[in-house]
Amino acid sequence: MNNLHRDQCVNEHFSRLLQSPRTITHQLTKTAARRYLVYAALGGIVGGMIQFGEVIARKSLGASELAVTLLTMTGPVASITAIWWGRILVGRDQRKLLIYFGAIVTLAMASGIFLRTMEHLFCMTMVFALVSALVVPSENRVFQQHIPSNKTGKTFGISSAVRTITAASISVAAGWYLDNIEGGYRHLYLAAAPLYFLTIWQIASIRVERSTEPRMKIGWNIILEPLRKLKLLLKQRRDYYRFEQAFMIYGMAFMITMPVIPLYLVDDLELSYKQIGIARGMVPMILQIAAIPFFGWVFDRTTPHRMAVFVFAALSFFPPLLLLAGHAEGVTRTVMIYVAFGWFGVAMSGLSVIWSLSSLRFARGEDAGVFHSVHVTATGIRGSFAPLIGYAIMQLFGKEAALLTASVIWIFASGMMIVIRLIDVKRGDFRSLRAQV
Repeated sequence: MNNLHRDQCVNEHFSRLLQSPRTITHQLTKTAARRYLVYAALGGIVGGMIQFGEVIARKSLGASELAVTLLTMTGPVASITAIWWGRILVGRDQRKLLIYFGAIVTLAMASGIFLRTMEHLFCMTMVFALVSALVVPSENRVFQQHIPSNKTGKTFGISSAVRTITAASISVAAGWYLDNIEGGYRHLYLAAAPLYFLTIWQIASIRVERSTEPRMKIGWNIILEPLRKLKLLLKQRRDYYRFEQAFMIYGMAFMITMPVIPLYLVDDLELSYKQIGIARGMVPMILQIAAIPFFGWVFDRTTPHRMAVFVFAALSFFPPLLLLAGHAEGVTRTVMIYVAFGWFGVAMSGLSVIWSLSSLRFARGEDAGVFHSVHVTATGIRGSFAPLIGYAIMQLFGKEAALLTASVIWIFASGMMIVIRLIDVKRGDFRSLRAQV
């Protein structure tokens, strides 16, 4: 269970915003703003507690490299279901669905107190990931209905900052606990369970208007109708289709690294839980305190394509930086590891903004949840094979080759974003994706 990379903010400006949720979100109601901030904070706590899934698998459960690879695939593969979640939500009260399925995840997470096998960890992670595919389009509906287009980046940045404040603090404490308490991961999962339910309760409590489109009946048509809608959407919106193609290339590189990095940290660099918590949790999150609000501000003033070009290129520097750390010794190695993950955290701050908000720009007045369900489903498609590519390269040529392959693909994805926008213009599919005031 990986927490998405988030940020925090502790400066005077952010403190004023926290004191006035209406100021944070402008047109978002005071009650909704308060609930969304609480949701973000609780999400950070839960994320900080359960972020060690692959590391627990390797260090505590003795999982093989293939088992770790398959575990990293659960989240992305489960994302395929987002297209069906998106359609099920149309015309329905998403609050009831969130609470019902959130309760299922809570029970699955609480079962972690009995965790002793990889099979159990795999099932817990899959249940969590399947429901996460429902939560993401639900968040987009909240943003679309309560926040003006030219303020989504700022609002997302600030709420992400709240999430990161809690996640950064918890990740280091969780790492220390895992190092010093035998079987401590079981306690963390049990403690995270009720907090997860409170998190879901908060996002579910924010009222959103139901789509005027007729709800889809639950039956065999639930399988085929979303696929037909997907085909129609991508046929009508060729610009969105091409954007998703370029994003697919970026995502393949990211997922190639997913099984490689935890194994590299545990086997090659021999880091403890606490060190991994600092490297993958605290260091990037502290930098994201400023980075995500900054990228949110940039997003409000530019387009998804332009921002993606720079973010993808920046990500390409992460694998070489991490590999250089592996060739150093002592304190120098530790510092270089933190520098590498710090750079990764900043780059992923921009990526987080693009990934979460780009579908809003393409949707405009249409249902953003449907657009974003396509976005998330694409994550699932690449997640069904890209980690296995990383595993294969790792087995045949080593971890360094796998990481450098990802770096090259990120550079290619950056250039592809430029090319597809030129194609939009050439083929008459261009439409402005700048924020509407």
